[in-house]
Parts: sequence; structure tokens; C-alpha cells
Amino acid sequence: MLFTLPIRAVMTSLLLAATGTPAFADPPAKTESAMQCKGPFHELFEASRANKRGVTLYLAGQTLEGVVVRCDEGSLELTSQQYGRIVVRTDRIDAAAMQ
Repeated sequence: MLFTLPIRAVMTSLLLAATGTPAFADPPAKTESAMQCKGPFHELFEASRANKRGVTLYLAGQTLEGVVVRCDEGSLELTSQQYGRIVVRTDRIDAAAMQ
């Protein structure tokens, strides 16, 4: 009596064995890095990141709200309920506010 396996299960097993990648590996842990942001809004961005509080950015007459995740020399990364990741050039920010 022959034992047959579904072709999809066999191909998946062979693919995982060939790549050496475990099927359910945990993603690499995110490391907290120091804020590299400079300029007049540095303290506001640091407070938003540390306290996980929202900040409102004013850009060319438009508003953008989110929580600061990371700030580099020329960019600011935010997250919000509507968008998972928002990246803003810091030279485009006209004003910022936080409650």
C-alpha cells in the first residue's frame, strides 16, 4: 500500500529545507535607538516618543497627526491609527503641537 502526501505539503517542506528558514520564526526584535533629530522641535518629538503621545504637524497648510517612532537628521517617522508608517522630511514642518 502506497502512502501519498499532498504535493503542496511536499513542496513547502522542500522549500523550507532548502532555504534553511524555520517556518514560524519570530521577526527580529526592534532596537530602541537614540533620537538623532535636531532643530527647534527636538524636545517635542522626544516627548512624543517617550510618552507615546500624539503630535500634530503642520505642513504647507495641511495637518498630520501621529506618534513619533523615530527621528533622524532629515526625517521623522510617525505611526497613527489610520497609517502604519508615516515618514516626513523635517525641513518641511512649519509647526508642531502636542497636548
